[in-house]
Amino acid sequence: MTNKKLITIEKEGLLGLKSLVEVYEEVAAIRMQKVRGAVLQSRLFMAGLLEVFVKVREAYRKLPDKPATARRLNGRAVAVFVSANAGLYGDIVDRTFEVFSEYVRQEKPDVVVLGRLGVKMMGDKLSEVLYNYFDFSDDGIDVESFDLVMRYLIQFEKIVVFHGQFKTILTQVPVRTDVSGEGVAVEQVGLAEKAVREEGHYLFEPSVEDIARVFEGEILASIFEQSLHESQLSKFASRMLALDRSLENIDKRMQVVRVAERQVAHKIRNHKQLTTISGMTLWG
Repeated sequence: MTNKKLITIEKEGLLGLKSLVEVYEEVAAIRMQKVRGAVLQSRLFMAGLLEVFVKVREAYRKLPDKPATARRLNGRAVAVFVSANAGLYGDIVDRTFEVFSEYVRQEKPDVVVLGRLGVKMMGDKLSEVLYNYFDFSDDGIDVESFDLVMRYLIQFEKIVVFHGQFKTILTQVPVRTDVSGEGVAVEQVGLAEKAVREEGHYLFEPSVEDIARVFEGEILASIFEQSLHESQLSKFASRMLALDRSLENIDKRMQVVRVAERQVAHKIRNHKQLTTISGMTLWG
């Protein structure tokens, strides 16, 4: 009877867990569909924008007397790790952190972490590295938080963002996007590598200084914002995949429980039959 009671408790727990996982999976699917179309549509646009950004930056750097700008070419670099505030995002956050940590160990940049989960990862695996932390929502981009992060990042010449990127429902990959327009970013978004090294002469209107000033502010922020949307899309897709695998594991465990339930039922019936036969023999 004890075994039967334990099996019943486990069966009810699995059914309740399955219902909960199905709800989480449905919510993740709704969130993914909400941002998927916008992210994929803007991905190509941002790729082209980044190519123009690279050309403007190179033209500005060739000026003999560079006027002062909001973001000085000071050689400073910062690595931004876009993590999450909660779990259940599959392994995309962990895989992104591995790429990020390798870059930090090799390049020794300043470090910025977005999301509370990143704080735990830094403490576990990069405890010797100092970093700046900014709280950031998993569900959307808060304007106030975004502006706060951008005001800090704008002081660096090189800004490298590490985040997940959506490929298909089944495939999310960790990537790094250099929103400051370095060669890594051009390769990242699928542009030809020669775009960075391309030597050409361009006419800028009103002037390369004015255009560079616009790019280093508003457009740089747009590229960074696109990276955050890419991260959100990959995390929601990874959560769907992880929850779907959880449902498969729950179903497999449920099959084992049902087999055990039938075995216990057979044992109980056999015990009753043996008891009946024993009683009949005794009375005979």
